[in-house]
Amino acid sequence: MIEDPLSVGALVGWKADDLGKRMVLRLQTMHGQDDGTKELAERAVLLDRNQAVVLANFLYEMTGQSKPQRRSVLQSLFGT
Repeated sequence: MIEDPLSVGALVGWKADDLGKRMVLRLQTMHGQDDGTKELAERAVLLDRNQAVVLANFLYEMTGQSKPQRRSVLQSLFGT
């Protein structure tokens, strides 16, 4: 049951669990309460590998960052 369809909080952590063709992405968010206290919430999202790649590419584009370049075996061995 979803209590609030739009729950706004600051992202404070995440973890991914590999399930083979799928993964579970756990997002931790901090939420301010009316009484001034803060509450930590966690949401688990099930993704297939394609969805994970699409999400990663979207985040790179949104931030203006470049994707990491793959290094060849020689570059890895010789540190170039």
